[in-house]
Amino acid sequence: MRTNILLINPKINEKSQNKKINALVNITFPTSIGVLAGYLMASGIEHVEIIDEQIHPIESEDLQQIIMALEKPRIVGMSVLTLNSGRAYDLSRRIKLIDSEATIVLGGIHPTVLPEEALSKEGVDVVVRGEGENTFREMVSLILAGDDYRHIAGISYQEENKYTHNPDRPMISNLDDIPTFPYELFSKDLHRYPNFSGIFGSRGCPYHCTFCSSRSISGTTYRFHSVERIIYEISILIRQYKQTSIFLMDDNIAVNKKHFMNLCEAIIREGLNKEAFFHGSLRGDNAKDDILDMAYKANFRILYYGLETGSERLMKIIKKGETVATVADAIVRSANKGFSIGTTIIFGLPKETRKDRYETINFVRSLPIASARFNTLAPYPGTPIFNQEYPLKKILIRNEWENFGVQYMWESDDIPYVPDGNDRLELIYDTMWANISFYLSPSGLRKLISQKYAGGNVIKLQHRWYLSTKELKKMIELFIYLSLRFSNITGRIFIRRVTKFFQGKHNLSSQI
Repeated sequence: MRTNILLINPKINEKSQNKKINALVNITFPTSIGVLAGYLMASGIEHVEIIDEQIHPIESEDLQQIIMALEKPRIVGMSVLTLNSGRAYDLSRRIKLIDSEATIVLGGIHPTVLPEEALSKEGVDVVVRGEGENTFREMVSLILAGDDYRHIAGISYQEENKYTHNPDRPMISNLDDIPTFPYELFSKDLHRYPNFSGIFGSRGCPYHCTFCSSRSISGTTYRFHSVERIIYEISILIRQYKQTSIFLMDDNIAVNKKHFMNLCEAIIREGLNKEAFFHGSLRGDNAKDDILDMAYKANFRILYYGLETGSERLMKIIKKGETVATVADAIVRSANKGFSIGTTIIFGLPKETRKDRYETINFVRSLPIASARFNTLAPYPGTPIFNQEYPLKKILIRNEWENFGVQYMWESDDIPYVPDGNDRLELIYDTMWANISFYLSPSGLRKLISQKYAGGNVIKLQHRWYLSTKELKKMIELFIYLSLRFSNITGRIFIRRVTKFFQGKHNLSSQI
């Protein structure tokens, strides 16, 4: 059956993340284009083509065939993050060369905060800002009917070299109005996704962390699906697609205590806790004992806490709204109750010192953490940190934002931000050392061998991966790649220090 509509999840630029890392990345199906496809199908459009470039990269020689297989009028929509924006722009240009009449629509966080950047790129016709479901559905209906869409809320477009930004569209008040996620669109590739178990139970976050870009879409408004809706989708994943672990991808699974407790009770009542285990993210100040106890009864077994830093001073600067002590206490209590704990740390925060980093490394090692990921700060456009530092020319943006990966240090020295008073190479070295030393310690190696998840839920390992020739080869290749990059940085820092030492001695002798 032919269709007019193609939805694409663009791949990340290979310059942003190495193939050896990608081979072990824990990917799940793209919820953004999935929700859009579900919306369109529920509105009467029976068939929508989707391409997830995470697992099906579009080769240049295949693009024309893909586009020409669509019926006219052709509509191509892409969900765009900062790190895949370059690929989205490239595809837009190429598609327009194939069919100049195709309507190319970009949505997602990056074009929402930078609509004029997206519209300035060759081939891009429209930007859908904010939550795009209703906007895109209305736009598609008008295009298919041959009517003008330029009056609708929530879009930006360029006409006669002038940018027009229509009024924002109100957010969806009742999330249950969103059709059930169309897992069937991705099920043919079930074996290709290391994680076919992701589910969103809510949208938004009421907190004000200065490094987070989620508010670019939903502000501080927090909404959640009904317990019945969440249970229904969990049941599909477990009983239809045979998933034994379910990842609640919400920013914080327990913002609303009553709702989360009701969800856990429903999981137990339906017997789902006996068929799969669950994992999700919490804040330390939400992790009350009764919540943790109920979560454990519902078979939550992995909890992730964004510790971010071991410095109380920096915690205030990034406006996390909780203390280091609060998060650490939650981690300890959670581990004592039997949970496996993952965390993320951000190095290179404004006002950070090298001493802060090493105190954080030692602090993390003192906690009962099974999985940690140390990142460098990527000040994404639209975040308070970006808005503060970019006008001061303190943010480095490489071609099409290719350096805006939080682990870009493994690819190049050009990380996007280095706080005042810090050395770029030292910041990269410290972050590398934090990751390497955590996993190559005796306890870290034991965790790599015994646990399914590593690297802050970014790397997924098969059970007994070390007995699989294929998986072992991937790990060895990754280890060699990371070791060479770390050695390169270490050697350059050493040479620089030796050079500086002898220059100092030369200058001193010259003065004498």
